[in-house]
Amino acid sequence: MAKFNTSKLLEFLLKKYVVFAPVERENELLFQRVYNPGEMSASLRLPKNSFKQFLLPHEEVLFDFTSPKVKKTITPQVIFGLSLVDLKALILFDQMFAKDPHYQAHRQNTLIVGQCVVPEDAKFLSIFEENVLERLKFDILLDHRKKGEPKIFTGSRLGQKTLEKFGFNEYEHIDFKGSIEGGVLDPKSQKLKEQMKKVINDKKFWEEFAKDCIMCGKCTVACPTCYCFDLVDEGGEIGDDKAGVRKRRLSSCFYDDFASIAGGENFLKTKAERLRNYYIHKFIRTPEREQILGCVGCLRCFQVCPVGIDIRKILDAALKYK
Repeated sequence: MAKFNTSKLLEFLLKKYVVFAPVERENELLFQRVYNPGEMSASLRLPKNSFKQFLLPHEEVLFDFTSPKVKKTITPQVIFGLSLVDLKALILFDQMFAKDPHYQAHRQNTLIVGQCVVPEDAKFLSIFEENVLERLKFDILLDHRKKGEPKIFTGSRLGQKTLEKFGFNEYEHIDFKGSIEGGVLDPKSQKLKEQMKKVINDKKFWEEFAKDCIMCGKCTVACPTCYCFDLVDEGGEIGDDKAGVRKRRLSSCFYDDFASIAGGENFLKTKAERLRNYYIHKFIRTPEREQILGCVGCLRCFQVCPVGIDIRKILDAALKYK
């Protein structure tokens, strides 16, 4: 059997693609652009940030009003080392932005290389649906869970062609069979959704958990499934030939202006209302619309929260709610 060398694969990909991979920087593991294989971390921990900035940039010019039909050139890229939970989040993004040409332009120029990495808190992850490779989208996946040579899977023709050009044929191919079995929400997610419905109108419940929130929105920035955005039109300078541009800029339901409308009304005035809206979206609205939860159990929201709001405690309280 031919030996698989992760560094050699990365070196091969760097000849054709811009590559983003987990990198150790100032005691943090972060997805960043790498220029040589030695920069990539061998750690199988979950990076603090997720993939979403490479497919849905924080700010992006959608088009120029002077020539709106001119298509942007998207540089081919690789996101290397996505964890299983991020691959689940990628499924939601693909569904939500299936008809979005700007997202699709990035997505169709991206090679996804996954790794069998899961969050450290396996107990918390267990309340979510089990990860099954045939329910995830990837081009190549490296399974390091057992000692010795990693097991290599492909999930697309692109992944197969890439490995064959690299000179490695000892992979197992897995056909994608849809994000959920039977097209319906799995029992664990269904239970979580129903319990969340019971608690959603309990004002005291949300006030208690939101009392320390400072509405910074870091949880939504770190979350791999948060995608809310604003559309912003910026005009050109006087005397400039350009008429201006339309931009997409990521936003957060914790920000003051998120639910503000003309006349000074704001539908999410208090921090309890904003925290409640965050959970409605992830555990009721998204599963009812997409048949998958809007949370993958990565715990990044808790890890970046300055005041330690713990999603595990909120979900545990919701599951015990009578």
